[in-house]
Amino acid sequence: MPQTMMQHNFFRWQLCGWTTWFLLAGGGCATLTPSSATAQRDPAELLSTSPSRTDVQRASYSEADDKKKPDDSLKLEDFSPDNLGKTAKKLTGYGPNRDIAYKFFREAEEAYRRAMSQQGAERTASFLEAQQKFVAAADRYPDSALEQDAWFYAGECAFFTDQYPKANEFFEKLIKGYPNNRHMDVVDQRRFVIARWWVEKTDKQGESFWAINLFDKTRPWRDTRGNALRVFDKIRIDDPTGRLADDATLAAGNAKFSEGDYLRADDFYEDLRNNFPTSEHQFMAHFLGLKAKLLSYRGSEYTGTDLEEADKIVKQIRRQFPDDYGREREFIDRTAAEIRYKQAEREWDRGYYYDFRGEYRAAASHYATVVSKFADTPFGDRARKRIGEIEGLPPVPPQKLQWLVDLLPESDDIKPLVTAAARPGTVVR
Repeated sequence: MPQTMMQHNFFRWQLCGWTTWFLLAGGGCATLTPSSATAQRDPAELLSTSPSRTDVQRASYSEADDKKKPDDSLKLEDFSPDNLGKTAKKLTGYGPNRDIAYKFFREAEEAYRRAMSQQGAERTASFLEAQQKFVAAADRYPDSALEQDAWFYAGECAFFTDQYPKANEFFEKLIKGYPNNRHMDVVDQRRFVIARWWVEKTDKQGESFWAINLFDKTRPWRDTRGNALRVFDKIRIDDPTGRLADDATLAAGNAKFSEGDYLRADDFYEDLRNNFPTSEHQFMAHFLGLKAKLLSYRGSEYTGTDLEEADKIVKQIRRQFPDDYGREREFIDRTAAEIRYKQAEREWDRGYYYDFRGEYRAAASHYATVVSKFADTPFGDRARKRIGEIEGLPPVPPQKLQWLVDLLPESDDIKPLVTAAARPGTVVR
């Protein structure tokens, strides 16, 4: 039988080596590959690179937007629980106002451009000023093209001042209000890098369930890893056809695998295999999913579905990825042997269970399955030997408490079943 611990150690080397490097350093659909000059830099430095756009792109204000005037009159729905906050702003003079929103947006543009040419504390101060005004602009002109751009650039300002939870909050507001917005590619890249950064931080430093973050603006107030996985999942859900959807699925699966949640990791790998058939991560989804299924298997006392699915994955790898299989042949073949051993062990244990109970007909059936399907395993000879030993023994044990069975009325539906089960060679349906 292959040694599970040796395989597990080998696999952890795979996961932490070229597999994880491929995903985090440049593999996949994400255009996040670091240059040779930055490949060895700390992830925090990579997050603080220059903004992706050299200028604020003006919102595409249509004539309809320009002519639209906010309705200042109060209606019955303004007093519903969901709208009380907006109504309070309207009554206090802070409701929607296109002209004020334009003013805030122009001031934010100026601060954003200024930050582009600054360094250090001055750059941070300008970004924070721009962020505040972009938020104000979005708040004063809801349901407009201006609001769409304002939320995006507010997120950019937060991102480049290392306020990653705040940046993600702004990006999610943008996506909630405008699911098909024109900034989606950049937003997905930002959120992917943020989530990856959070996973790396918890991998290195750990995080107690009870820990609360009050001072580090780069991390959520609690459950950093959980928030990272939620962001990965949101990327998949918000933009399922986007360039990073498959990358986020693989990253989430790897994060779950590294923390020992093999069942959830297996779900992510299976999702990647089924829903992203053209992804360049397909081999990794099969390779990592294979190991996740084996580690999810709890023993012969439980269902053997994981073993059956793992066996299918081995066959798929050999058929669909011949080159990758050639490179990993030793590991995959050893894993295939382990699967067959555990399947044979499971069938043998089921036969032994009936054997112990004296139900030799059922036991012989399982032993025969071991001989016919798993003769190449150590259980094949054991099953063949045991079949010879129980041959001729009663197929079922003698009926106990026969006097109680005799007391059952003939019309009772139970009695025919009980008496039939006691007759050799009778199959009860």
